[in-house]
Amino acid sequence: MPEINLHEELSRALRHDEHGEINAAVACLDRVAHLLPKEAAVQKFVGQLYQRLGEDEKSLALILAALELTPNDPNLHLSLGYHNVDNSLLETAAENFREALRLNPSLQAAQLYLGRTQDFLGDLGKAEKSLIKAIALGPEEIEPHIQLARILLRQNKFDQANRKFSQVDEMAPGNRMAEIGHKRVKALSTPRAKTAANIHTVPATVACVKQGTKYGPKYVNRLHSMVRRNSELDLRFVCFTDNPSGLDDGIEVRPLPDDGFQGWWNKVSLFRDDLGDIGERFLYFDLDVVLTGNIDQLLLYDSDFAIMDNDYVPGFNTSVFLLKTGSRPDIRANFSQTIADGYNGDQDWVAVMAPDAELWPDMWCVPYRLRAVQKPPAITKVVVFSGSPNPEDYPSEWIRTTWC
Repeated sequence: MPEINLHEELSRALRHDEHGEINAAVACLDRVAHLLPKEAAVQKFVGQLYQRLGEDEKSLALILAALELTPNDPNLHLSLGYHNVDNSLLETAAENFREALRLNPSLQAAQLYLGRTQDFLGDLGKAEKSLIKAIALGPEEIEPHIQLARILLRQNKFDQANRKFSQVDEMAPGNRMAEIGHKRVKALSTPRAKTAANIHTVPATVACVKQGTKYGPKYVNRLHSMVRRNSELDLRFVCFTDNPSGLDDGIEVRPLPDDGFQGWWNKVSLFRDDLGDIGERFLYFDLDVVLTGNIDQLLLYDSDFAIMDNDYVPGFNTSVFLLKTGSRPDIRANFSQTIADGYNGDQDWVAVMAPDAELWPDMWCVPYRLRAVQKPPAITKVVVFSGSPNPEDYPSEWIRTTWC
């Protein structure tokens, strides 16, 4: 068996990482983990690379080991803060970023993430001040400007937000976040005519999409089971799919709209005005969600279009949305492969086309990494996953008794 060369494996891991080959990069690091010298620089390098690849436990062990050797390294405290944000330990993360700044007051990343963490904790005033400081540490960096604009928008400081988004667009002409931000500012600052609230007695139809082989029938069946357990209403459950094999009884099967879209783009087809017999309104769920509370308020919610906020950037999260069927046909009618090629995903396209969408009440629907690694908030109804891990990985013990 050939001898493993530490330097070669680390170089190979970096190349795999650069090409987005996450599993291959992790495999390289795993092969040499037992060979790492007890040197802070090496432990830090490999720990931070593991962190970028999503390997939390392996990353944390190495970062803590490096901190024992060099406790005054601000970048290690920064990495520890990243870990704690990704594991829903927000108060602890804020302390990590403060410690990094104590050790190096000019560390812009620590100032930026302190501001973002204060945002996640709901203290928008402190977040605004921290992000202003982050910009002062490096005015040429665009991310602090985007985050500050987002915070200003969340505080309904529309004029300030608009100016900041304009500055982002000047720094990077055509920036998608600036485009979304400008449209959202205009939508929210435009007076709307007051309409009488509708008291819905018929629940929205629950809808999901299963295409290809990424998610098998188990994911649809478990979503169906969770919906039934977490609702007291008599409702329909519809799955749009190209392969109905293995789906449980009680799931209505509909063919995928024949638009030829793949991956997340197939959701755009749900905005067609000829979707068929799916009911007056439908509540869409991604397949990789976990229901953690009663969803009747979602099913009866009074809105033509309600959607998740995006906790990270201006825009929306399309993992959970309620739509009056056919009420936003432009989202599909104006879409094309050329549009897809110019966007990072369906979420940005929906945010550009429907900037006036209503947001779900705070904490009803939350991202797993940011809000629910330890346990979901008591008010939360839906936990959404993106990337790795998936619910079937059971990354938290509470999922074992919930995703079933």
